[in-house]
Amino acid sequence: MRILGVVAEYDPFHRGHAYHLSEARRLLSPDAVFVALSPCFTQRGAPSLLSPHDRAACALAAGADAVFALPVTWAVRDAENYALGAVSLLAGLGATHLAFGAEEPDLSRLRAAADLLDNPPEGFTRALKAALAAGAGYPAALSQAAESALPGAGALLSAPNNTLAVCYLRAIRRLKAVLEPVVVPRLGAYRAEAVDAAFPSASAVRSALRRGDWAGAMPALPPASASRVRAAGLAGTLPDPAAWDLLLLSHLREMPKEAFPALPDAGEGLGNALESLRFTVLSGEELRRRLTSRRYSAARVSRLLAHALLGLTGEGLRSLPPPADTLLLGLRRNPALTAAWKDRPLRVHPTGAAWAPFADPADLLAWRLWALICHQPATLPFTEKTVSV
Repeated sequence: MRILGVVAEYDPFHRGHAYHLSEARRLLSPDAVFVALSPCFTQRGAPSLLSPHDRAACALAAGADAVFALPVTWAVRDAENYALGAVSLLAGLGATHLAFGAEEPDLSRLRAAADLLDNPPEGFTRALKAALAAGAGYPAALSQAAESALPGAGALLSAPNNTLAVCYLRAIRRLKAVLEPVVVPRLGAYRAEAVDAAFPSASAVRSALRRGDWAGAMPALPPASASRVRAAGLAGTLPDPAAWDLLLLSHLREMPKEAFPALPDAGEGLGNALESLRFTVLSGEELRRRLTSRRYSAARVSRLLAHALLGLTGEGLRSLPPPADTLLLGLRRNPALTAAWKDRPLRVHPTGAAWAPFADPADLLAWRLWALICHQPATLPFTEKTVSV
């Protein structure tokens, strides 16, 4: 079977995501499409807008055949480790191809950038250290060093989807995974503030919903996604920023001082800076704003806060083995699909009451934290069942 793997957050599922799935299917004509989905928290550490099951249902409606949960210990990570966990998961499920969006449609240029990062010349390493010493953040320093070693690579790596695409290629190589890449050109403006109904930015859609501009956001969502977002809004189960802030600040103020430097990616003084602010800031927004700088990106700060809430440490994540279990969030009724992951070392478990004995404690905590800030009961992970179509 030709099984196409897709890594996604679908936060929320919009028309750009539908295009990506449709175009990837057109390019490959696969027998099945498997999606590795970030469940309750996104890669940047923010709570997802809709439940994992709602987003899985949206993916199935758009043509996916099975949706699996990427464990939170891999979902809330920097691009390199996020890609490593997702590629490992999809390869373990039997995927033969991996589709990803990129601003650069030329696979050879993406591979050249991956080669550079896998085998950096001495000059690259010197340039990277010099840029970091001058106060540049890591992404900017990496782009500068790449440009000095391979003209054009700096501009390529300054685009976020290109960077993630390069991380996927490096993960495939590192894991020796038998996955053929399928590049889908990224259309639309990734950081656009206004909602483009045809090729929207997910962050623009979320911003519109947060400020109450539902009329502006809804045209960017396919019917299945719009229906679920509307239902969550009417039911009052979208993430509550005030509840998120209260939960976050309360937890930070209770943490022992020595726990902050041990957080993942808390080096360069970031953990200590967080510890020094926890008793004086009055909101999560103020905390993020005061911590974000040229050295500490907004994404890095947001992930740090999520890691603190989830009780994760840098040492624990560094010693983490590849995903061995996954939760089946959604499935198209087709007995032939299960043959792809049957008898594989990676175990697939249905969601609902049966999943609890297999769940990583961090995953269960993530679901319960998400339920709390969405005004839903802590029993949510045991009552939500695998979506079938």
